[in-house]
Amino acid sequence: MMKPEKTAFIIGNGGSRKGFDLLLLKDKGTVFGCNALYRDYQKSSPKYVLPDYLVAIDSPIITEIESSDFPSTRTLFPPEEERWEPVELHWGRAVNKQWNPRRPRSNAGMNAILEAIKKEYTELYIFGFDFLVVDQNTAMSNLYDGTNCYGLDTRATLQDSRNRMNYLGWVLENYPNVNFVFCYTHNTIHNGIYAPQCKNACVSDFDSLMKLL
Repeated sequence: MMKPEKTAFIIGNGGSRKGFDLLLLKDKGTVFGCNALYRDYQKSSPKYVLPDYLVAIDSPIITEIESSDFPSTRTLFPPEEERWEPVELHWGRAVNKQWNPRRPRSNAGMNAILEAIKKEYTELYIFGFDFLVVDQNTAMSNLYDGTNCYGLDTRATLQDSRNRMNYLGWVLENYPNVNFVFCYTHNTIHNGIYAPQCKNACVSDFDSLMKLL
């Protein structure tokens, strides 16, 4: 059984989480959502029942959130320095220098993980991180494609996915006392996931997760 005081749910917006009712997570732990997730709960009762915290790093979506009536006490907008991948990730690693000699931009999902760790959550269940999905059409999809702040210029590229995988690996290595569980549908897992190769990380399907709730 999960311990809510140690459990956080990190909600990315990749298409692989489509159809999963996030309300099932309420009161099972703390929900860290990303970017436009708050829109889905504008008219809920109570209003904005989710997420418990909303994380964003890009100015257009931050402006939208600040202009909405989402509670400012539940927003987490990291300082500019934290909106880029860490310097140490890109010094001394030839493969990273080959892909990108400068620090790539971070993404809200990775920042949401780090915000949960800052708050001392040690059991992280992670949804919608589709850069780990083998099928590239799925890997670069987003549930909010085509809406405000989600134009073609914001779409992730294959290079973005590579950078994110490297960044995730760095986070897993640097937080060995945190358990990371990446949650997908059974079909998504069957079709292929780049499973994190770390002893503190694993992949689970939604059905298995529900048995733990």
